Amino acid sequence: MGSMRVAVVGATGAVGREMIRILEEREFPLDELILFASARSEGKRLSFRGESHPVRGLDDGWFKGVDLALVSAGSGIARKIIPRAAAGGTVSVDNSSAFRMDPSVPLVVPEINPDALGGHRGIVANGNCTAITALMPLAPLHRAFGLRSLVTSSYQSVSGAGMKGIRELAEQVEKLHGQEETLGYPDAAALPVGDVFPRTIAFNVIPMCEEFDPGGTGFTTEELKMGGEIRKVLGLPDLAVAATAVRVPVAVGHGVSVYGRFEARVTAEGARETLESASGVRVVDDPSAGAFPTPLDAAGLDDVLVGRIRQPEDDPHALMLFAVGDNLRKGAALNAVQIAELLARPAASA
Repeated sequence: MGSMRVAVVGATGAVGREMIRILEEREFPLDELILFASARSEGKRLSFRGESHPVRGLDDGWFKGVDLALVSAGSGIARKIIPRAAAGGTVSVDNSSAFRMDPSVPLVVPEINPDALGGHRGIVANGNCTAITALMPLAPLHRAFGLRSLVTSSYQSVSGAGMKGIRELAEQVEKLHGQEETLGYPDAAALPVGDVFPRTIAFNVIPMCEEFDPGGTGFTTEELKMGGEIRKVLGLPDLAVAATAVRVPVAVGHGVSVYGRFEARVTAEGARETLESASGVRVVDDPSAGAFPTPLDAAGLDDVLVGRIRQPEDDPHALMLFAVGDNLRKGAALNAVQIAELLARPAASA
């Protein structure tokens, strides 16, 4: 095998930094790492395998000589730079929503649909962080019982909006420190509001992630992604999905409440047995011992944690559960690196 040159685009962002960290942790078989970011980050240096690597600005020929690119630069930039890179022979794993629903682009969660990579045309889509968190337990349950409809409510951390979202939460908590009693009768005009979230996020939740659907459905674009991506990854184009997405004052980790109905009868115990043998899933479900998953439990972990597994009364085909995943790792950077590992495998064995 010849040398493999790997690029990380958006290297100075929260997900980009996590990609670099995971490439090192998993000893990804690269020979050279090239880092790219926006012009304002050009010249910064980031550590990888004990060495300091410079961050370059993107130019028209950034992809030349690059075999594989992990891209976390937003949809607008992705649409501009990735097709040209694919035409030049670079394979890109894109973390944005730009190509996820393109029928010619595979949307991959390696534990679930690795075969979707076959026949890719130089572009592979990495899934939405919340959809991945839900899919990790849903896929094995679907294989066992046959998923027929789905209702989700997600509780999404501020890091879903990047480092700027984390900073905005921290700044607002600091501003409101010492004023906790006044939050029972707040002066709305005096509450801190930043540039990232449309309302105060400190000590609050916001039932809106991203933006409302321009088509007037009443759903947000984040909620629509949930249905579209779950259908595509599971190969269930007619699956009925209804999603609600809520931003919560948590730094890292997205939680998803799931209500699913299945073709076959399902029990909580049967679901636990299925999930305990599923790759990338860790069952944390012992109510008598106070064991259930929270975002802090999942932070820094590769696995998606699943608990609160229970069955609604009088419906033997329904199941409820709560899943939590680190949105910067399995929800973004780790999933991208796992895809890269699959892509690199044929070359490694050649």
